[in-house]
Amino acid sequence: MNMKPQKVFTRSRLNYAIAILAGVASTPFTYAQESTEPVIEELVVTGSRIQRVDNATSTQPLSVISAEDLSSSATVDIGEILNENPALLSSVTSTNSIGGTAANSTRSSNVGGSALNLRALGSQRTLTLVNGRRHVSGIEGTSSVDVSTIPSALIERVEVLTGGASAVYGADAVTGVVNFVLRNDYEGVDIDFRTGISGEGDANTLSLRALIGQNFDDNRGNFTISLQHDSSDGLRAGDRDFLANDGRATGDVNPALRFQQGDINASNTPNLAQYYNFNNTGLFPYGLRIPTAEAFASNYLNEFGSAPTLTAAEQALFDRPSSASPRAFLPGRTFNITSPYGVVALGDFGTSIPLGQEPDLNGNGTSDCLDSFTGYNSSLDGAASFGAAGGCWVINEAGELVSYEDGLVTGNFNQFGAAQSYIAPNRPFVIPQDDKYSINLNGRYEISPTMELFAETKYVYHEVVFGGGGNQATDLLYGAPDNPFLPAQLAPFANNPGVGFVGPGGLYISRDSDDWGDNESINRRTTYRLVGGLRGSLDQWGLDYEVAANYGKFNRHYKSPFTPITDRFFAAIDVTTDPATGQPVCRSDLSATAYPRTTPFNFPSYLGGGALSSFFSFQAGDGQCQPANLFGGKGSISQESIDFFTYTRTVKEEIEQSVVSGFVSGNSSEFFTLPAGPVSFAFGGEWREETSAQEYDNYDQGILPVSGVTANGVAFEAGDWIGDVSNAQSLGGSPGNRALSTSASYDVWDIFGEFEIPLLSNLPLIETLTLDGAFRRADYSTFGESDTFKVGGLWAPVQDVRFRANYSKAVRVPNLFELFSPEQGQNFRPNDPCDVSQLSSAPDPTLRQNNCVADLQAKGVLNENIFDASGNYIFVDPLSAGFPGVIGGNPDLQPEEAITKTLGVVIQPRFVEGLTVSLDYWDIVIEDAISEISSQNIATSCYDSPSLDNPFCELLDRNREPSSAQSGGFTFLRQVQLNFGEAKATGVDLNVNYQFALGDYQFGLGGAVTKQLELEFIEPSNPGEEAVVDDDLMEMNRPEWAGQLNFSVATGPFSVSLRSQYLSEMALTGPIETAVQNYGPGIFSDEFFSHNLSANWDYSSTVRVYGGVSNVTDEEPYATQRSYPVSPVGRAYYLGINVAL
Repeated sequence: MNMKPQKVFTRSRLNYAIAILAGVASTPFTYAQESTEPVIEELVVTGSRIQRVDNATSTQPLSVISAEDLSSSATVDIGEILNENPALLSSVTSTNSIGGTAANSTRSSNVGGSALNLRALGSQRTLTLVNGRRHVSGIEGTSSVDVSTIPSALIERVEVLTGGASAVYGADAVTGVVNFVLRNDYEGVDIDFRTGISGEGDANTLSLRALIGQNFDDNRGNFTISLQHDSSDGLRAGDRDFLANDGRATGDVNPALRFQQGDINASNTPNLAQYYNFNNTGLFPYGLRIPTAEAFASNYLNEFGSAPTLTAAEQALFDRPSSASPRAFLPGRTFNITSPYGVVALGDFGTSIPLGQEPDLNGNGTSDCLDSFTGYNSSLDGAASFGAAGGCWVINEAGELVSYEDGLVTGNFNQFGAAQSYIAPNRPFVIPQDDKYSINLNGRYEISPTMELFAETKYVYHEVVFGGGGNQATDLLYGAPDNPFLPAQLAPFANNPGVGFVGPGGLYISRDSDDWGDNESINRRTTYRLVGGLRGSLDQWGLDYEVAANYGKFNRHYKSPFTPITDRFFAAIDVTTDPATGQPVCRSDLSATAYPRTTPFNFPSYLGGGALSSFFSFQAGDGQCQPANLFGGKGSISQESIDFFTYTRTVKEEIEQSVVSGFVSGNSSEFFTLPAGPVSFAFGGEWREETSAQEYDNYDQGILPVSGVTANGVAFEAGDWIGDVSNAQSLGGSPGNRALSTSASYDVWDIFGEFEIPLLSNLPLIETLTLDGAFRRADYSTFGESDTFKVGGLWAPVQDVRFRANYSKAVRVPNLFELFSPEQGQNFRPNDPCDVSQLSSAPDPTLRQNNCVADLQAKGVLNENIFDASGNYIFVDPLSAGFPGVIGGNPDLQPEEAITKTLGVVIQPRFVEGLTVSLDYWDIVIEDAISEISSQNIATSCYDSPSLDNPFCELLDRNREPSSAQSGGFTFLRQVQLNFGEAKATGVDLNVNYQFALGDYQFGLGGAVTKQLELEFIEPSNPGEEAVVDDDLMEMNRPEWAGQLNFSVATGPFSVSLRSQYLSEMALTGPIETAVQNYGPGIFSDEFFSHNLSANWDYSSTVRVYGGVSNVTDEEPYATQRSYPVSPVGRAYYLGINVAL
């Protein structure tokens, strides 16, 4: 092809990479033999459409990962390889897409995928390109690309530009650009097979790739086809000891603040044993908070008429809270009022059976309810604690009724290590199981010496299996006295009518069922992409041009089995005996208007009153309902019953992207030339349209499948919405939450231009002085016009040293999800900041308590539930489960604007051949940053603000019924996207790359270190108020220091490389100031090191064998994390063979 004359530099892959990497960060290389006769080639690099000789002339920091680095890595996940780059440390990879941290967490739509995140400021602010062009998103409503769909065999290099690039590539490039450059002129056949296995003999991986390319018509054309299959068995929690049985540490109130089993005994603590004795005072000997010695002495005197003489052991117990942190991280946290097969309580709150006189089924001479703190705490007629949930017995797998066994008590509902309670089961995936197939066909053809036709096509099918946890968790399900499945030992008590708000006796069971079936969700994802265009040269003007059209489409089909249909579930568990057959039967089959009780907490609330108001998903009495035995242990619910009350939830998503773009580039040499050289330029335009749609099933949307009449006489027809005839929003497992099928789109027209002006050259102390800049104007259908720009400069006083600086303004408009996602139901469970145990975590505990008191009193909570007789604050969160709310987009969002500054130096000393050192300072400030504020931050910010008159309190509501068991508990939360305020990140990058030879050995030494100086999110403040600064630096996944060191050596056909990663200490939870207050200085992790070793053997000119070990030292994730900062797989091995013909 005879386009504008180019100088081509044909070198070995090593030297080619060195040319690209001059002055920028690098990862290590695998070396090949040097070729002869170098030729110079001008390259178009990320961040500019202006051709440059090498990347050392870039005014912004730029790092490159070569194809050799990708092929020799221990993983086939491109995202995981890039995640080793300190700038991309917070990216989502297939390994951490389930157990990600707050900094990189993602929705289920991206489980198994990889989304890049520069500077920990969000993947929505990182623009991912393929061959300099946009790629369709792989996450609903966003521009985040699933880079795992990019074929690794086709990748020539990956360019990572840090710093705003909106002026060149448009919105979303706020923190930078990652550009995947694909091969476009491959000839031959390359087949690669690799397999991997963990040191434990599991977590198998398999990859098979084929690359076929051929020139034709005297090399005027080329086609290249890539075929790839990757699969992984995944990893389940039970496969690793440190994950099994909920082995990750979880934060809760420190058990040291309460009496625990064994603390009180008659010999060492006689005064405590006398006082904390149910028969004497009605108090339990453990589980209650430790008072001060003075308070205990006063209470003892009032109770027994004499002051106690404390023993040394007693004084030590009273002193223990003063040396204990308010909260603790321990493994095996349990929700002790429920279990996989049921915690059982007598079903009449306010029972006429006095506490302590309940059944003694185990015959130990003590009421079963006094065998445990859980039983005592949930006894229903006057226990000193909550007294409205849980139970005295546990049903084990075999269906046996046994007394509860406590662990370490942290509160009314939570413990550590209560083995009978619900512990997260061991079968959930922590690394998803996936199968991926991709085919790419790219081609080009030279129509004339000045015009070339090119095309890229792509299809990827990706199936991901994840989930596998419990099926359904519901507290206090009612078993009527005539339910034939009730445990026989409790039948006499269940038939004892009681008083209170439940009525005619019965039992309650809280069951976190995990025996309905393998609750494994499936994502089936397909990605299509078509690119076509013309490129060439206009020789008469010395210009190059490109015109291209780009269409991409992403589909996701999500399936989640064993989702309960609420009215069917309650119908199935409301069982009686059929008088005609003597067999268990659904009560609704005998009476179509016998609506079952729901729960004492009025869940679900169809018309209120604690009972269903109708059957909305089936016709009662039609024989569909199959009775469910909740009380028989594992597997007691028949498959017929499970099939009746569950269904497979489905969600379908579609994202489409259409782009038409064109640009012209060249220089002024045909018209004028400055003393230092011609002015280079590029200008062009682009039109882009983005569309996103979600489709939910009818149960999720609350579309009624049958006709009927509610209990209050309101008729409904099939096709009606349940919300028009009841308080419910949907028919699924969360009836207070509704999902709406929606679609949204926008389009944008852009014009842009770039320039590079060589100001001076070849002067004393001015080897080179260059100025460059870019400007873009965009016109959005949603927001109108916006302008972005950048200006930069490069000064080389001598050939060895280059100084560079860049200043840019970037703009990101809200994406479709942030704008138009409809408000949909969502369950929330933040810690209640007003719970007495949470006050110590506040920056100002007194302020929080005052706000809480004011709000609780305004919501009608009785003073006796806020203060004790001595005036001490005692409010306890009454909720035992999540509460409903809504989550959705915000059409009032405005674009966010970022100012990015970089300043750096590149050193390539001629006296040390092969050495490149770069040092860059970067500063990013995002105004009006768009953020989805977490439910916890909403709740906390409400009560930690100077007053309750703040926007966060407007997003919350509490139970306003003084007589309710949940009085004062949260009842609603609205979570929306907001222009939150300001985000600020600054830091310094140091990159070193040194290539040298000693005899027959070639060595490579590369390092990249980032020192993060600031990472802050600043909330907007009211006039006269100080802004609230959330400092995220040193929180999880946001280390102060991050580094990567790479060493390689090659001789003859052999090469070995070692890749090491370093992370400085991080807080296991945040914010740091609060975390230190709550957990003490031990909240920080240790410094982290990990190492990957790889080796290559060129068996012949066409066959290469390679292999390696990842995580050589078998490091584990942090105590609070499942897959960070290292995969839970542990040490793993891989072996591959590559045949190139």
